[in-house]
Amino acid sequence: MHKLAVKIEGIERRKSSTGLLHIIAGFFLFMNGVTYLRQMNFEKIGLVLPFFLVATSSLLYGFFRKRFDPGAQLNHWIRLLQFLAFTTLFIVFLGFSQTPQIIGLLLWAIITLFLMFTERKVFHDAYLQVKTDGIHVPGYLRTNVIPWGLIESFIVRTDYVTILRRDQKYVQLEVLHDLGKQEIEVINHFSKQHIDQFAPSVVLP
Repeated sequence: MHKLAVKIEGIERRKSSTGLLHIIAGFFLFMNGVTYLRQMNFEKIGLVLPFFLVATSSLLYGFFRKRFDPGAQLNHWIRLLQFLAFTTLFIVFLGFSQTPQIIGLLLWAIITLFLMFTERKVFHDAYLQVKTDGIHVPGYLRTNVIPWGLIESFIVRTDYVTILRRDQKYVQLEVLHDLGKQEIEVINHFSKQHIDQFAPSVVLP
């Protein structure tokens, strides 16, 4: 098996939108924390304080992440805190809040959970894997496997990797790490052997 660090399409756009999503989540969490505080007649502030802390952390992280955490090491933990906060508020609000607000909290709990997992691939290298059963192409939600029998050609260069399918569709991804000439030759030879082996067994419609 061979692994190549590649850039997923649209990843830069996702990175730039991460801060905005933290700000929106923090603002929404803050507003619902205020509603919860009003429901408690502004008593027992200690129960509401954790929600305000998560909201404040989300806002600050959204505004200043690029400056203080360029590698997004804290991103996963901030999303986890948001998920826990929204889920807790959703459970608490079931007893007294209106349906739209409850639905909003549930949706944000789902959204932050989704972002917590998908943003791991945004801020960490995604790997294209060359295996005996085909090419494993990384995506945001799952890895797509293209069997060797469906591949016309697979070419690795120092900057890009290109997969041409037999149905004339193709995938081209940017290679993130420098590859040595020998490593490129080994991968291309490995892929050519498998393409030549499986191609004759393919029955095209």
